[in-house]
Amino acid sequence: MKAWAPIFFLACVQIALAQNLVPNPSFEKYYDCPTTYNEQGSSKNLAPGWVSPTLGTPDLFNRCSFGNSGVPHNWAGIAQAHNGFGYSGIFGYKDNSDYREYLQAKLTRPLQEGRKYKVEFYFRLSIYSKYSIDRIGVLLSDSMQHVPHYNRWQVQPSFTHVMDSVYSKKTGSWNHVLFEYEARGGEQFISIGNFSANDEVQKFHLSFSKADEPLLNKAAYFYIDDVSVTRIEGSAAVVDSVDLATKKVIKPNEVYILKHIYFDFDSYSLMPLSEPELNILVSIMKKNPKWKVELSGHTDDKGNNLYNYNLSLNRAKSVGWYLIQSGITPNRVISKGFGKLRPLSKAKTEEARAINRRVEVKFLGK
Repeated sequence: MKAWAPIFFLACVQIALAQNLVPNPSFEKYYDCPTTYNEQGSSKNLAPGWVSPTLGTPDLFNRCSFGNSGVPHNWAGIAQAHNGFGYSGIFGYKDNSDYREYLQAKLTRPLQEGRKYKVEFYFRLSIYSKYSIDRIGVLLSDSMQHVPHYNRWQVQPSFTHVMDSVYSKKTGSWNHVLFEYEARGGEQFISIGNFSANDEVQKFHLSFSKADEPLLNKAAYFYIDDVSVTRIEGSAAVVDSVDLATKKVIKPNEVYILKHIYFDFDSYSLMPLSEPELNILVSIMKKNPKWKVELSGHTDDKGNNLYNYNLSLNRAKSVGWYLIQSGITPNRVISKGFGKLRPLSKAKTEEARAINRRVEVKFLGK
């Protein structure tokens, strides 16, 4: 038995490090089996670990119910849980108004300064919704919020997940939100919902929907499931891109900043000066045919969130398209945009902004 003790101890340590800090992450636990949509607002806890931070009224659904709050059948549509037997539901948009609903949970322990965390959850547009929107956001904060109204929570989220029109209109599948977050220190609450103003949100009328649920006639309603915040161990180091040309060995799972690619002003069109470094990328990918590459675009702090997200994503896609045109198969190229959410420098100088405008590369492989 003693010979197994160190192995068992190490396994316990690894499990603890990867522990989900979100309580009741799949909404499986409930105070009472839900029977209909919630009318209690923030005066009543939604489920163990979960509350509404505003006067909005998020809902709880569970297979224990045979009424309006059942799973898979309920007042908002038909949907199996992503995991288990329950999920929650919130309005992301309603009646061209500022009405919003949010979910909030207290983490099991505060986040540690400088540590990186993986934040993720799944959401799904209900099939009775006559509208869809292109986004949903996440806020990590150090204090519990009680906002005394039903409208948009006017706070800058930690991350906004923005979809293109194709994915925005899907009602039959769960969508995955996943991002890395570097903690300021002390954050112990996670909140989920649409934090964007109406003029930033793209809305889509779903003419194919035959549903006639009055509450969803001019609304976008999302199911939420499997919320997770876990600490990332061994975060990748950031390496100056000059090493791509000078190092004999390029390591996978390290992040390289491309400092020698250039775009036209306020554009995602690559300039010819970028070709030498782009060709280095092509060469690396051809020498390592089992590797994939993850391209991440970033902007400075000027401009609104949606504009910066689209610009950063399109710049990453431009680099990816160059690789594809050079013979790298599309399934080996992953492009992501983060807008202004991950600055390397938080200063407001032009020098800092130049540092923050970048495309990063991470090679994925063994």
